[in-house]
Amino acid sequence: MELSVEHLSTQDIYRLLIGSVQPRPIAWVCSRDSANRLNLAPFSFFTMVSVQPPIAAFVPLLDGDSREKDTVRNIRQTEEFTVNIVSRSLVKEMNKTSARLPYGESEVEFAGLNTTPSRTIGVPRIKEALVHFECTLRGVQSFGDEVLAGRLVLGDIKHIHIAGEVYKNGQIDQVKLDAVGRLAGEWFSTTRDMFNLERPHC
Repeated sequence: MELSVEHLSTQDIYRLLIGSVQPRPIAWVCSRDSANRLNLAPFSFFTMVSVQPPIAAFVPLLDGDSREKDTVRNIRQTEEFTVNIVSRSLVKEMNKTSARLPYGESEVEFAGLNTTPSRTIGVPRIKEALVHFECTLRGVQSFGDEVLAGRLVLGDIKHIHIAGEVYKNGQIDQVKLDAVGRLAGEWFSTTRDMFNLERPHC
């Protein structure tokens, strides 16, 4: 099958991309607006893009009305956010925070979650999550104003929180973290099926 992007609808392209690029890690992003109202939302277009300096990146897409997500609006206002890693035990709560609540209404409360203060920024982290990154805004890059156009959010990681039960010998215990990834449609995956593969030395 050969498909020319210029002949595909936006929804067709979206379905092909999320069906091919998987599993995708989930950035559970907590932000606040200038009135200190919290927002919490999951984004599966998420990765690390630099180690020195440490930079996280995630991409909220414009909604069906070509509007920016509340997360982007908040980060533009306060220039800081936390990224919380989603473990399998938090999937139901994570899913609830994807609901489209009115702007200013807290998904944290809606999902029955708790927050705890960050060390370096004003935005709190999700207490129930096992790993958190405190980030300050490096920049937002726009890829257009059409439906599903992306906003690339880059954040400088200023502080990292790791729960004691998943931290061992300077590393994350992947089994205990039990992180969740996004597939296509309503499907998700975990990291429980793992294998080791040594890189070639040549």
